[in-house]
Amino acid sequence: MGRIQSEAKAPELVKHVMRAFLEDMGEYFHVHLRIHKAHTLMLAEQKLVSAQEGAQILQALRELERGGKDGFELHPDTDLYMQMEAFIKSRAPEAGGKMHMGRSRNDLYACGARIMTRDKLMPMIADVLALQRVILERAGEHAATVMPGYTHLQHAEPITLGHFLVAFHDALARDVVRLKAAYDSANQNALGASALAGSSFALDRDRTRELLGFDSVVENSYDAVAARDYIVEAIAALAVMASSITRVVDSLIVWSTSEFGMIDMPDSYGYTSSIMPQKRNPGYFLESVRSKSARITGDVASALCTLKGTTFAQSRDTSFEITVPVFRAFGEAEGVVNVMRGVISRMIVRQETMAANCAGEFSGATEIANFLVKDKDLDFRSAYSVVANTIRIASERGLSPDGVTAGLIDEVATSVLGKPVGLSESQVRLALDPAGNVELKQTVGGPAVKEVKRMIDARWQSLATNEGKYRMLVDRQQASEAALDAAIGSYMTAIG
Repeated sequence: MGRIQSEAKAPELVKHVMRAFLEDMGEYFHVHLRIHKAHTLMLAEQKLVSAQEGAQILQALRELERGGKDGFELHPDTDLYMQMEAFIKSRAPEAGGKMHMGRSRNDLYACGARIMTRDKLMPMIADVLALQRVILERAGEHAATVMPGYTHLQHAEPITLGHFLVAFHDALARDVVRLKAAYDSANQNALGASALAGSSFALDRDRTRELLGFDSVVENSYDAVAARDYIVEAIAALAVMASSITRVVDSLIVWSTSEFGMIDMPDSYGYTSSIMPQKRNPGYFLESVRSKSARITGDVASALCTLKGTTFAQSRDTSFEITVPVFRAFGEAEGVVNVMRGVISRMIVRQETMAANCAGEFSGATEIANFLVKDKDLDFRSAYSVVANTIRIASERGLSPDGVTAGLIDEVATSVLGKPVGLSESQVRLALDPAGNVELKQTVGGPAVKEVKRMIDARWQSLATNEGKYRMLVDRQQASEAALDAAIGSYMTAIG
């Protein structure tokens, strides 16, 4: 081909570079077919090829499509496009070589990378929406399930499991925004840029945009073939999403330990020891989710380093090698999201243990200080000092939260402030009762049951909106594919 006259590539290149790449290129088979069909139809409509030539090429493409990628032998000494072109020329000897008119592998692979990225983002968005649906279902079940809220893995203040799950849902909602933004960045037509400088042929780039379902055209022809930032954007969105999921996974692993005992997993998600017959590991497979997340983070670094090491131009690095982290990252992300959906839907919640863990700690102490500020006109730092010393003395005396009384608080206040503070016993009990404490947190976004239920209702509405938008995306892509096939069908019928 071209100036290269040797009949075969060096065997080490075939083994270590080209064969592995060609295996990944199987992912591009149907993408390239669609691009070839759109480009050929546009050439025919622009009268850059004759009606009969266009029909011959399209007929050969249909034959190639019927055989599928498994019926198409890929040889590792060249690339996917050249082999597809060879097939077309074998079926349409005179016309086949014209399919590449006004086009380069540069804009072909750039266009293919955008379609592939777009097409992988769409089911990922659907998976995240499905995970959000399961989270909201479980949040509704546990809107009033009191549990400890933790900071630094230490008891902080009481919350509810529903409150925690809504927080998880909201993190994923931001991930959906990022994934959709990555979709928008990818969903632009690079075809028609040719090698880098456009073409002297009268190509209709907007027509191929329409036929391929893109939102817009990458206007600058150099940018069209050089840019791969949308790939990094997509993988980065996956990495942020996976990191949020992994943080929840870490919490669930801790909660499933004997020391916490707040959740469990069914045997279908558990594992056992090979030597200790009594040992059950409910969080065993959750550890794999953490590892998958780490690999996605590595794929971001891999893609960034690939781009960083090249000039802002077309290169093998950006056309071919960067696809390796793309395929891997999407594969790992699919596992992370779908395994997590199973975990959330199947996890066994130990409500009694959650409540007991809450009641055994002084996590309501902050509310005692708040009562002192609201009802006794103390500044917060003085109130904080009274309560902190009260809890210290209670701990020294071996008292549980039930042993902290209004009298003990007055005793401490007298030593700290020089006078008692006069809180009622009912206020102390309310503050230190986890369920009562939660109900005091009525601010927007707080854990009070009514507020959690309001948030859940609002999230169901936003989820329904996002699901509707996703269906519109799917419908639009399906419509564009159908429109391409219909346009080809009409063209073939018209020329007989």
